Amino acid sequence: MKTNWKKWMIFLSLSLIVTGCALPGKEESKSKTKAQSKPVKLSAMQKLGDNKMDVVLFLNRAEHLLEEVYFAALDNAKGKTVYEDGLAFRELPKQFDSKDKIVKYFGRFWSTPLALAMYDKLTTKLVKEKLYIAIPRVDYPVLISVRNTTVAKANGELNVTVQDATDSSFASDRTLHYRLVRDQKTKRFEIKTRSGTYGSEQFQ
Repeated sequence: MKTNWKKWMIFLSLSLIVTGCALPGKEESKSKTKAQSKPVKLSAMQKLGDNKMDVVLFLNRAEHLLEEVYFAALDNAKGKTVYEDGLAFRELPKQFDSKDKIVKYFGRFWSTPLALAMYDKLTTKLVKEKLYIAIPRVDYPVLISVRNTTVAKANGELNVTVQDATDSSFASDRTLHYRLVRDQKTKRFEIKTRSGTYGSEQFQ
């Protein structure tokens, strides 16, 4: 009986080794090691500045955020229109139905002070606790391309200059300067300043 018991224990030990059964906590330790060695994924906004095209795409999106809000009102099929002082105010959809939502949307690209300034330049009104907006009669088309843009990196910031940002028939001074810095909380780039007379009415 003793001999059989010893044989059984040897067989059981070999089975555990073959099937790969591990000691408690061993697999958990391996998982933690893998997790620690896995590189942290950075968003496109965090990696911004690696090449000029990234910056160009970023600035083009930023410059057209106002148009996105206007178009949302235009495309709001269920939205109503009210008239006041010769202006047509269109109801904004749920995505942009409050100041906080619009400022947050602008804040994806612009610093908080600039996002607030952009909102303040909008012509809005509340009707029965719903936000309406009047689409302006003047636009500021901007041309930002790798061909007319220069990017300089210094102290973790990006200083961007855009020459001939629009057609000469729209403005005589067509140079725009942007300073992009990282937000301390999100580590994503945002536009800290935008200088240049063209289109400045929308940001001051």
